[in-house]
Amino acid sequence: MLMSPHLPPPSGPARPSEAGITVAAALAAWVAGVERHALFGQSRGGAQVAAARQLAIYLAHVVLGHDLTRLAAAFGRDRATLRHALRRIEDERDDPAFDRQLTGLEAILLPLRGERDAAGGQPR
Repeated sequence: MLMSPHLPPPSGPARPSEAGITVAAALAAWVAGVERHALFGQSRGGAQVAAARQLAIYLAHVVLGHDLTRLAAAFGRDRATLRHALRRIEDERDDPAFDRQLTGLEAILLPLRGERDAAGGQPR
């Protein structure tokens, strides 16, 4: 069943680097069937929210190249929590079905990485 992401209207113009994190979070929330804004909440949320947040962190770090300090600030988590999220997603890649799904999500985000790379690793 195709779920639609529930995106609240933007609170203002996002810088491209923040937009990439927002897109990764929206994609992860859509896949998990949770609200995007829940990924940025102070509480852990339910298991689905936590898993979606971990996926968003992974995508933003591995595919888009955001550093852990920037992601910690964006998601309101510490760097140790982010490292745990990255390890958890890497461990799940051992499942071929999960790996195929994640490869597809990475392909969706790759054009955003190209924008960062074109600007010398910095957002435009």
